[in-house]
Amino acid sequence: MSLLAAVQLLAAYQGGLLAAYLLVRRISPSLGLLCLVFSAHMLANLVTTEARLPPHANITSAFGLLYGPGLWLFVRGLCYRDARPRWRDLLHALPALTVILLRPADPWPQLAGLPLLVGYLVATGLALRDHARLAGQVRADDDRVSLRWVRHAFYAFVMIAALDIARSSFAARLPGLDDPGLALVLIAVTILLSTLAWRTRTHVRDRGALSPRSLEAGRAGAASKGDDVDALADFARIDAIVRAQEVWREPRLSLADIARLAGGTTRDVSRAVNAGSGHSFSAYVNGMRIDAVDAMMADPAYADATLLSLAFEAGFNSKSAFNRLYRELRGETPSRAFADAATARKQREDRGEDKDKNQGADVPYPDPGRP
Repeated sequence: MSLLAAVQLLAAYQGGLLAAYLLVRRISPSLGLLCLVFSAHMLANLVTTEARLPPHANITSAFGLLYGPGLWLFVRGLCYRDARPRWRDLLHALPALTVILLRPADPWPQLAGLPLLVGYLVATGLALRDHARLAGQVRADDDRVSLRWVRHAFYAFVMIAALDIARSSFAARLPGLDDPGLALVLIAVTILLSTLAWRTRTHVRDRGALSPRSLEAGRAGAASKGDDVDALADFARIDAIVRAQEVWREPRLSLADIARLAGGTTRDVSRAVNAGSGHSFSAYVNGMRIDAVDAMMADPAYADATLLSLAFEAGFNSKSAFNRLYRELRGETPSRAFADAATARKQREDRGEDKDKNQGADVPYPDPGRP
């Protein structure tokens, strides 16, 4: 067995395992089907090559028309909780079925599939943008369920495709490197699919897909106006409750939690927060957390605490999210601010300014004027 045949067989095996895992565990049926398509593609390539099938019996070009809709259905399931595959989604397989039945010669299947692929990629990009815009409207830990990793996977796929195009372009000049180059491409695709399966499991566990109610509330908040008198009145009441009970310390605080606490619908709370604070729900809550971290940095009672422990105390559950948000809001790294706060505390101690302070005092509430 040649190197390429061995790689195709192993890729088919790994794709089948991933498909079984994702489908049986119901983690992501769409990604499971995409892995199944990849596995079947590898087996079809292997059979076509090893059995030396004639061109009219070769159906491998049809598989290329399934990756675009497979990617779109996968990302749609990550973004929206009610977007599991349905029977009507089989319509996306019609172009591939047409190629299997008519068997057009290359490169006609590829040329016909290019605009379809572009359309699916555009739809995928719009879904990712919608999720990024609305997740922060309903969750304070939107960074935890961010789909930036999907965009990174897309960039990796583009690099793999570029490598495959380069391999095909130089195949005639360097025939000895054609099969090893294709084997390398297939190994990269297999690793990419395995990584996607792992990250998807984490995303599903964290319930990162948006429910229909979350979508309605998020869109209502994004469309709210700062001159909405009723929303501003609701915000004053909601803000007082949030600050008095320090609910911003809850790492996985959601819009639904605030709605249950303050009374009202998630849609009304989202409108109130956006209109009153001028920011999304996530920015509103994380702004209070950053204020709390600043207060603890300046408090002698927390002189022995680490920066990360202060971040967790304020409600952050991710070091990377805390660092990024702090830089965005304060214009400097939190470690620099932490060092400056320690220096300022030391200077006050030297001057005796903290001598009469209550060392066990609670952290002050964030300034209501700084949402």
